[in-house]
Amino acid sequence: MQSLRTLAAATYGEITRRPLYYILLFSFAAAIFFSKLLTLFSFYQEMHMVREMGMATITFWGFIVIVVTSGTVVTQELDDRTAVTLLSKPIRRNDFLLGKFAGIVLALAPGMAILAGVLFLTLLMMALPHLDLGDAAIARKVAGGAGPFGAAWGALWNGFVLKEGGVVLEGAFLCLLEGTILAAISVSLSAFLPQAVSAAATALLFILGNVSSYMVASVERLGVAPLSLLGRAAAYVLPNLGYFNLQTYFSEGRIISLGYLGGALAYAALYAGAVLFVSCSLFRKREVR
Repeated sequence: MQSLRTLAAATYGEITRRPLYYILLFSFAAAIFFSKLLTLFSFYQEMHMVREMGMATITFWGFIVIVVTSGTVVTQELDDRTAVTLLSKPIRRNDFLLGKFAGIVLALAPGMAILAGVLFLTLLMMALPHLDLGDAAIARKVAGGAGPFGAAWGALWNGFVLKEGGVVLEGAFLCLLEGTILAAISVSLSAFLPQAVSAAATALLFILGNVSSYMVASVERLGVAPLSLLGRAAAYVLPNLGYFNLQTYFSEGRIISLGYLGGALAYAALYAGAVLFVSCSLFRKREVR
């Protein structure tokens, strides 16, 4: 476990020290903040659109970071023979892949938290004109016995923070779970394929994983039993990333149940664990030289 923690910390530091990490983070944060300019003709659905676009932006940022960094911290180390030096020490091959995976996931967490904070502040700026924070509303609450600060904070807390804060927090958590699955897939592919091929394969699985449920429904509507069976089998093999993209909930600002979040956490842990188990088993037999 000590070697795994050391590799995870080293991978996290290597990723977060790269200027590209912060360039992408700043660019996507700016995209979230200025997305409100794209909703000028949305017929009073501005916050819904910004919330939905913000969640999609956080997910896509995680995908870009995973694809770019996994090839660098896994494939490049194998090609440059850096991994040979690591594996010649008392470090198991399992720890090499698991440490890289854990480091990438750790690097995703603070970036997604920052982007979620930018989304929350953007929604707050849009919601302030519609909250009961005017002089008349505050005066009524003060006349009822509340203090000025307490009245303003109560209006802000009940009118915005409780609702939007929960939605943004849950959405960011689901984005991190989706990134965990993608990180497991990308690290596993990077251990056996060239960097360009593993990046393309990860992108393909990202697309297929988001539309797998629609593909299965379309195939089953054809009414052909062999195709339906094949479609259901593919749905079990491909990651069901649509499980984490609840755009209807995000756009409408609805809070997701804790039971659903628990199921999503269990699915992400089981799928990522299965992918890493297979890749570690195969990596132990690979000749690294």
